[in-house]
Amino acid sequence: MLRVDPRWGETAVSLLRRSIEASHPRVRERYQALHLILLGHPGTWVANHLGRDRNTIAKWVHQFNKQGPDGLLPNFRGNPGKILSEEELNTLREQIRKPPRQAGLKTGRWSGKLVATYAQRVFNKKISARSGLRYMRQSGFTKKIPRKHFNKADPKKQEAFVEILIPLEQSRSPRSQTVWVDQGQIWCDCLLRWIWCLKGEEAFVESYSPSKSEKICFYVAVVRPMGRVITSIVDWFDEMATALFLDKIRHILPGWRIDLVWDGAPYHKGEFVQEALERNRMHLHPLPPYSPQMNAAEYWIRWAKGELSYNYCWEGRTALVRSFNGFSVSMCQKPHEVLKRCVPDLLGFSFLYP
Repeated sequence: MLRVDPRWGETAVSLLRRSIEASHPRVRERYQALHLILLGHPGTWVANHLGRDRNTIAKWVHQFNKQGPDGLLPNFRGNPGKILSEEELNTLREQIRKPPRQAGLKTGRWSGKLVATYAQRVFNKKISARSGLRYMRQSGFTKKIPRKHFNKADPKKQEAFVEILIPLEQSRSPRSQTVWVDQGQIWCDCLLRWIWCLKGEEAFVESYSPSKSEKICFYVAVVRPMGRVITSIVDWFDEMATALFLDKIRHILPGWRIDLVWDGAPYHKGEFVQEALERNRMHLHPLPPYSPQMNAAEYWIRWAKGELSYNYCWEGRTALVRSFNGFSVSMCQKPHEVLKRCVPDLLGFSFLYP
């Protein structure tokens, strides 16, 4: 049974007072444990009450009996300080902004262990993986899902496109809409992303191993500033399917001026498409090459994939089609969310409508 040595002149009342007045929470907890021991509670009960191990309580009692109140003061080691100099930290910061392979490291992403390896190789200084992770966080780095930066994109063509579209958005008439068109595919098989799971258990996603042919192909049009979404599932993308989708857009938006924005895909060209544009009185504004981030419809496709395909495998195409149609119809009830999530990147231009 644990006993508190009376030679230090402490009573249950004085220990209770110390547990209230101590400046550090760990010290307060240790005084509270001794207070409960002096009240006659067994060590096992005190350990359960404080959420500690019984051996930890016994260690505190023995330290107090040997050294008095000084024995309860924790020996905080803290961080050893910065092992890397400011110049080395700046070099590391610039390197982390680039892929690890450019530094001769054969992996695709940075981690605390990889930073430690880089510091050992370049600076000849040994740090732990935890310190490497701490250096990344102190330097302002955080985890994000990246998007592709297309090196073939022409900034001058992107600026020219924005210069044409911004005056159009700023001087919009009450009966005009900008329609952003794109096409996408969603497979029955799942797209693996981060999930929550219990510690110690493996993370699994049920899969029916569908073939690559089990998918849906669809056109999507995001109508701004109306906040409407128009979709059409097709067998494949071609001129005729594109022309029929343009007819569908005009049927849903009769009497509106339509400024159409899409990319330079092959099935956006040809005789059938040109006739559909003229027949439906659509004003075409082609996107610059390699600029998917400037298309509002691209963000809706990501949204649909996140809702329908992330970490979920469809047993058959029929169920996927039914869920896709249901998701598309649900857009009618949340136009404000469509406008919030489907915003094209127009080099800093801010849309004035909600």
